Amino acid sequence: MSADSEPQEPPARDESDLLQLAPAGLAWLVVHARPRAEKKIVIFCQTRSFASYLPVRDKTHIYGNRKRTFSSPLFPGYVFCCVDPAGRMLLRQNQHVANVLDVYDQTGLLAQLRQVRQVLTAGQIVEVLPYLEAGHRVRVTGGPLKGLEAVVIRAKGKTRIVLNVDMIVQSVVAEIDGDLLVPA
Repeated sequence: MSADSEPQEPPARDESDLLQLAPAGLAWLVVHARPRAEKKIVIFCQTRSFASYLPVRDKTHIYGNRKRTFSSPLFPGYVFCCVDPAGRMLLRQNQHVANVLDVYDQTGLLAQLRQVRQVLTAGQIVEVLPYLEAGHRVRVTGGPLKGLEAVVIRAKGKTRIVLNVDMIVQSVVAEIDGDLLVPA
């Protein structure tokens, strides 16, 4: 692949056991990507057998009579990777990486990413917002998001929950029936 060509879509992989605590010697990192380089970093990680997670959502654009659907990163500029110290150095040297951020709360980050993955799988993502601290914590008691804990907000007469990813200071919003929420 030439440096100018658009990256291929990373092959689909089973992510059911991907977001687990790293074994000894490995650690999850947040890779801050250069603009529009997230998928290139995922491909780089796959060629080196590094675990990586790039949450994506499908977007559809209409150009005249044609519809085009493509996958877009949910958190533009961020890829989550599990590597050893040598892998961390390889990532830092990659031309598509702007910075590598250490994760001090591995368990917390992975729990938040599993929640985001669950919302993506359920197709409930409404929008991505800047990080929100205010609000009340709630637990979802039913439906495809059962068990999630999040912050509740009301916008435009609808009940929404906000899932925060502290490490990258981003939030995901999902619309939900208010009857399915109880205080956490």
